[in-house]
Formats: sequence, C-alpha cells, structure tokens
Amino acid sequence: MAVQKTNSVFGTISRTIQAQSKPLSIVFFCALGLAASSFVYKLWSAKRERAAQYDFSALMTEYETVSQEKNPEWDGLLDKFEKNYEKHASSSLLSYYLSYKVRILLNQNKRDEALATLDTMIDAMPGSPMLSLYEMERALIQLDSADEAIQSTGLNTLISLAHDVHNKNRDSAQFYLGRYYWVKNDIDAARAIWQQLVDEQRDEKLAPSPWVHQVQDKLNITIV
Repeated sequence: MAVQKTNSVFGTISRTIQAQSKPLSIVFFCALGLAASSFVYKLWSAKRERAAQYDFSALMTEYETVSQEKNPEWDGLLDKFEKNYEKHASSSLLSYYLSYKVRILLNQNKRDEALATLDTMIDAMPGSPMLSLYEMERALIQLDSADEAIQSTGLNTLISLAHDVHNKNRDSAQFYLGRYYWVKNDIDAARAIWQQLVDEQRDEKLAPSPWVHQVQDKLNITIV
C-alpha cells in the first residue's frame, strides 16, 4: 500500500510538472524569439545607419565640389539630397540632410523654401542640442527678409537666444546680435552685447569662444 501511495504521489508530481512545463516552454521560446528578433533588428539598424552615413558623406563631398563650380547645378544636387532623405527616413541623420537642403535653397535665393525647411527641422527636434543653432540660422535668414514682420520675428528670436543662459551656443547668438546692431548703426547696443560676450568668456580657459577675437577690435579692449 505504501508503495502504491508513493507511486501515486510521484505520478501526481510528474503529471503536475508536465502540465507546468508546457507553458514554461512556451514562455522560454517566446523570450528566445524576442531576443533573437531584437538582435536581428539591431544588426539591421546598424547596417541601415551605416548606409545613411555613407550616402551622406558622398553627398557632402559632392556639395563641396558643386559649390566651387562657376555655374553650380544646384537643382540636380538638391534632388539627390531629397531622394536620400526619403531613402533614409529612419536615420538619425535626417536633420543633417535637411540642413544641406537649406544651404542649397539659400544658394538659389529661395529663402521662403529654406525657412519652411528649417521650420520642419526645428519642429522635429525638440530638446536636441542642435536646436538653438538651427533657430539662430532661421533668425538670421529672417533678418534678411524684405518683410518687416518676418524681420521682427527673427530679431526677437536672436535676442532671446543671446540672453538665454541655458543656451550652449549663446556666444554665437551674442555675436550675431551685436553684428545686427552694428550694421544698423546702433553702436551702443552692439558694444553692450559684445561686452557681455567678452565678460562671460574671461574665465573660460579650456574652450574660449572664437567670437571674442572677432569683436575685440571694435570694443577697443585687450583680451587677457
């Protein structure tokens, strides 16, 4: 009887293990499948990103070549950038493709299209460390507009960037704001913003702003 009971218990345990092993096996193989899928996706993503980098590097070289020509074929180059933008739609380089599109449009004097492209870029990169640079570029293009309302928008943006203590590219904004005032013959305003630029860079020893030496002659000061 004892043996029968023991066999009965072991039989119950065995059946229980078998019953539980099925869902455990399913979970294991599902996890294994997910891990394999993740690995394959990472390989595919890396390959896709390398392709985008290769194409972008080639287009950068072509841009430099075309820009040196007497009669640059901007339309053909712009078409290549746009096609590669679509081809690499999931790449982290999309903003760089668009930045070159902006350059080409400006070379064609298509300011409105350049501004629209910058709007697209800026809207797509909230929180990016490059955001303030593209906002500044848009502001500078707006300042060259014949439309006073657009000029005003650009100036307000540049003023905001120049006074934003959290802007890592604040020195550039200060330089261009001062240059705007200088061109407008508002010398006092130009000197004030440039002096602020210099004062904030006095203790910067590792990576001082290159703009400081651009303005020191106009400020008639010596940088120590």
